[in-house]
Amino acid sequence: MKTFARLVSGVVAELLTTSSDPTQLFYPTLQWVDVTSQTGIQVGYVQSGASFTAPPPPTPVVIQAPSLAQLQSELAALSAQIAALAPHS
Repeated sequence: MKTFARLVSGVVAELLTTSSDPTQLFYPTLQWVDVTSQTGIQVGYVQSGASFTAPPPPTPVVIQAPSLAQLQSELAALSAQIAALAPHS
């Protein structure tokens, strides 16, 4: 059995272990590389010449919490919208 990596733009999209030639099993334009001799390759790894490297870690997303003044402003705007919807007696 051999392990093959299907590449999309140089990135491992999936791994397949088979005794068959994947180019004969699937659509011929799919790019398969024999990675049997390499260990630790996972989906998302990037092809770098004849070897593969782990992708860079994702950039952390920093969410800025609104200030008290911003929250009070939003509350005032929502209160005004609610007041406009309420029936006037």
